[in-house]
Amino acid sequence: MDYLLATSQGLARQLDGCMAHDAEYNHGLSDHLPMLLHSMHALGATESRLQEYASSYATRLEPRRVIPMDTGDWLALRGQLDAYHALSAMFVQRIAVAGRDSVLRDALPRLMPGVGAGAFHGLIRCGHALAARHDGELANGLAYWAAAWLPLMPSADADEVRRPLPSPSLDLASWTRCAHDLRTALDTEQPRITLRMKAWSAAPQFPVLAFALRTNDDTLRDIARLAATVYAQTGNFTVMHMVTSAHALLALGPWFDDVKLATRWFGVALLAALRAARLTRQQIDTSLVTMNDADAISALPVLPWNELAAAAIASGDDHAAKIVYSSRALFEMFGDAAFHAAATQGMLTQTRPD
Repeated sequence: MDYLLATSQGLARQLDGCMAHDAEYNHGLSDHLPMLLHSMHALGATESRLQEYASSYATRLEPRRVIPMDTGDWLALRGQLDAYHALSAMFVQRIAVAGRDSVLRDALPRLMPGVGAGAFHGLIRCGHALAARHDGELANGLAYWAAAWLPLMPSADADEVRRPLPSPSLDLASWTRCAHDLRTALDTEQPRITLRMKAWSAAPQFPVLAFALRTNDDTLRDIARLAATVYAQTGNFTVMHMVTSAHALLALGPWFDDVKLATRWFGVALLAALRAARLTRQQIDTSLVTMNDADAISALPVLPWNELAAAAIASGDDHAAKIVYSSRALFEMFGDAAFHAAATQGMLTQTRPD
């Protein structure tokens, strides 16, 4: 049997096993196992390594809670973590009947107003599942995105995505700098990324600034480049999720009728994440200068891709394989050395569960 085919079948078996787990564990930590398994597979991991890693990681996970719910109006279940199993079962059935493309085209626009769900992990799981061509895991990703749905605007409902949005007025650099103008009386030092994002979304200026980002066909690429540059220079844990989520949204782009609108909703969550990352103005300014300076980008430290892949596969870190996989994919898309530097930073920075 062809080695790559055998390895792909091994990945599919491991992802099948992920159907037994709940989406979160230990009071709000996201299950990273399916994303890590796909990342490691894409980087060249053997089937035995996937099995070994899955067995080790699964010891921390919780069994899926089977709570019967009516999913006839699944939009009404957004934001209810108890609905994860019911939503997953619904998406499995819909994909089987209508096909992956139809389900994605219908669901994605309805999920984008809450794209920060699980610190972007609903979106990220969908990106990995799509690349792995595993419909069960895609159903899980969509279900987690819906169950952990994180609306950050006053009226982020299904109808909102069809309503004309305020005219944007700021380019990415100016918009990013303005993030530091946000002020809120809520607690912004909470341990979970999503809790800090929610707190920052309560800032009085947030609704206006969130939709002020000027978008074009290159905005999502530029967001990914900015996030990669900031991460390469700071190793910031929250910013790492901006890199991997931007990659996931780029991968899902063909299933959006309006990519610019999707990018603007992504920007809403990104603005909250920028503040949740606790970046200083100097870090932001330095990164904005660096990303537009080819010599400065080229000066960022990098390790050979084969070394990064091997190290990520061997690592027990919850994020190493994910950031190396996404950064390599973005590098292959755009040829920008910032993504190579982000992958290198990912192997130098120890992370924590989230």
